[in-house]
Amino acid sequence: MTDQMQSGSGSVPDAAAMVIRVWRETDEATGLRARITQVSDLAGEVETTVVVTSAEAVYDEVRAWLEAFVGRT
Repeated sequence: MTDQMQSGSGSVPDAAAMVIRVWRETDEATGLRARITQVSDLAGEVETTVVVTSAEAVYDEVRAWLEAFVGRT
């Protein structure tokens, strides 16, 4: 995989970021907790954080975030 940016174009590439931090919880039924931090546009400052307690919830968050990113115009 490569990332390329044209030199001198003056434009910022359309980019977003998601960070998933996962750890084990002994008091949760699934034993899992994840904190998902999302930035839908790296040029902006809006950050969203959600905490989930199952792998399925992590998958749902990632899928929704990717679909929103791909669907942007």
